[in-house]
Amino acid sequence: MAGSKRFDYERSDVGFRLVGWLAGSLATFVAVTPLVLPLVFPQSMKRITPASRPALSSNAPPLEVAPRDTLQKSRQGDQQIERGYGWADRNRGEVRIPIDRAVEILLRKGLPGWPTP
Repeated sequence: MAGSKRFDYERSDVGFRLVGWLAGSLATFVAVTPLVLPLVFPQSMKRITPASRPALSSNAPPLEVAPRDTLQKSRQGDQQIERGYGWADRNRGEVRIPIDRAVEILLRKGLPGWPTP
């Protein structure tokens, strides 16, 4: 067969001894580790059941019973603030105006220091 190709294999493979040594070492490690760990961590062998549940700290946030309702109320409050007039800081004379109105004023007056079109 003049046109047939000859196939060969990789001749630099790892030897059987090395593979056997690695497999034996791994099996020994897996078998010995659970026996050695209690010697390293003796407290892990104590079977203690807690007398009572740990108390929640007083500063823990409350559990959300109806998160959708809470989110909806929060969004409604935000919308009222965005669309309404009011004092942001009365002592400093800062007021809150609706976003649409603020955009109109900025378009009409511009920002100080910015070039006008």
